[in-house]
Amino acid sequence: MKQDKCVICLIARGRRVCKLNNNSLICPICCANTRNPDCDGCSFFTAAEKYSKEKIKNQKSENFVTELKPDLDEEVDQALALAERGKIQSGEKIISRLLKNHPNYHTVQYGMGVIYLMQGKFDEAIPYFDKAIDILPIFAEAWFNKGSCHQKKLEVGEMIRAFQKVVELGNPSEQYVQKAQDMLNSFEKQTLKDSNLNLDEYLKSMAVFNEAFAAMEKMNIEKAIIGFKEVIKMNPQHTQSFGNLGICYGLLGQKKEALTALDKALELDPNYEPAQLNRIAIASLENGEKLQQNGHISVEYYKESFKGRNQ
Repeated sequence: MKQDKCVICLIARGRRVCKLNNNSLICPICCANTRNPDCDGCSFFTAAEKYSKEKIKNQKSENFVTELKPDLDEEVDQALALAERGKIQSGEKIISRLLKNHPNYHTVQYGMGVIYLMQGKFDEAIPYFDKAIDILPIFAEAWFNKGSCHQKKLEVGEMIRAFQKVVELGNPSEQYVQKAQDMLNSFEKQTLKDSNLNLDEYLKSMAVFNEAFAAMEKMNIEKAIIGFKEVIKMNPQHTQSFGNLGICYGLLGQKKEALTALDKALELDPNYEPAQLNRIAIASLENGEKLQQNGHISVEYYKESFKGRNQ
């Protein structure tokens, strides 16, 4: 696998397109070391300036300092190149050794995350990307791979937020940045079509839904009802909120209100199986009889509805 070397140091792998060097590839280390006002307009320069100002604002006595070790970067690149050629265990062995000796180096943490991502071990990968980001918050590639893991896990909110950071921090000419932007555009197009919500509005409604869902699972039914109604106010076509609202009323023994909510869910989606099954269960209850806590089917439907888009 061909590795393009940085045109400045000729040692580390070139990762960033540098306009000061005729749009040639340079490594992150040389990018940081040669950064100057002539870089104005470069996404990396903008991100670094923004982060430095925030650090100064929030922690006046602390300077933004990240240790830079080109030799370590090169070893991580070599390990990942082995993994890309199918020698994942060999690559993992190298990264594991580096982790023991350099646990606080962002590229090493990132490398182990990539190894786990390649193996489909998304739960194991995410903490390594998180650690890499903690060390270097402007690490756009770590944000991208973190977002990819959340995408595979159908964790929509985390995926969106990670890809938004990629677009904010990354170089628009990079393929992974373009891919993140394409995913965000596609998802927003679908949410606008389904619910007339943009991404920020979608994230807000999802947060309210998740809070209401958690309240329902803890049998804090009044709080759950308020939450699901708030989601419906934001998105009147939200089938799953009507479905879960029906469950809440059923748990309170309010049969009429429960059936009305479930009928609305089925009006929006006649094939919505949880509402079909819950309606049968609630319809069989006597007036005033409460649905048993374990006698219903609730759905984290933000995740379920995303599954079809992700396949």
